[in-house]
Amino acid sequence: MPKVFRRTEDGRVTYVSLKEGSAEMSRAQMDEKREVREMFSGSTGARITYRDGRVVLFLKVDAPEEKPASKTPRIVTVKGRNYVVSNIIPARPRTPESEAYVDYWSARDGKRFGPVRSAKASDRPGTVGRAIWEEVAK
Repeated sequence: MPKVFRRTEDGRVTYVSLKEGSAEMSRAQMDEKREVREMFSGSTGARITYRDGRVVLFLKVDAPEEKPASKTPRIVTVKGRNYVVSNIIPARPRTPESEAYVDYWSARDGKRFGPVRSAKASDRPGTVGRAIWEEVAK
């Protein structure tokens, strides 16, 4: 079973690849060292305490099992047309410009058709993307 880091920041748990976790630890140790109060690291993880009070823990664990995807696609009707919609994809932590979004496709006979597009809350009002986001986020 592959290994990943379980990253815990202020009680919020996410799983990141070994490469991403190692890169964040390296940044804290080298690039952001003036922002770090203390850092402990070992072969199975690390603990970083930042000067602004955040505490980030990394622990090397087995990758969690993926839940099987739903067999039936979610179909949303917006402005008289059907769209196949993905699950909401959460925003990446610690990236201020990122936000949650969904992917959507035109639907024909309940199947995906055409190019993939993304919808998010910051889309302009009145657009198909914004209408899909409002329908999915209910």
